[in-house]
Amino acid sequence: MIRAGLLGYKVPSYDSRWDEKGRTMISHIFVSFSEYITCVQFGYLEDGALVLSKTFGFSEGSFRTVRLNQDEYVTGLNGFVSRTTGRIINMTFHTNRGKHGPIGRSSDDSDTSCSKIEIDPAISDRSEFSGFFGNYDSDHLSAIGIYVSPTPMTGTVVKHENNKPSNAQ
Repeated sequence: MIRAGLLGYKVPSYDSRWDEKGRTMISHIFVSFSEYITCVQFGYLEDGALVLSKTFGFSEGSFRTVRLNQDEYVTGLNGFVSRTTGRIINMTFHTNRGKHGPIGRSSDDSDTSCSKIEIDPAISDRSEFSGFFGNYDSDHLSAIGIYVSPTPMTGTVVKHENNKPSNAQ
């Protein structure tokens, strides 16, 4: 399993880390925002019941719920981050059936105060999406990223490279 990108900037050590590795059956994504993304929470289907993750950040301001269909899964994420504060301005969740967002304050490629960050790990199958991770502090979501479990195509042979230095025998 690998971490495929991060929406947000490198965060201070006092931020709280969160990890939803292996939680793939997402049915809901809850996002709170004001001038920036303040909070994210996930809903999972487990044995036919909705189970909620912890809340990552501080839930205040406007609120948006993304509901995923049973055959829908996350394939990527993008958004805008403030160049001055490093806070996430908005984000869009990409799925195999389309996109949800942008969620948060409006921004576009012409806004020089923001940087656009895209996480596109080329997920093409539900088994490749392996959850989310990130950081938050007392008033906002600092960063969010995607876990990916690459799966070889049927009939593909996986070879490991020889990692010896070139002068080794």
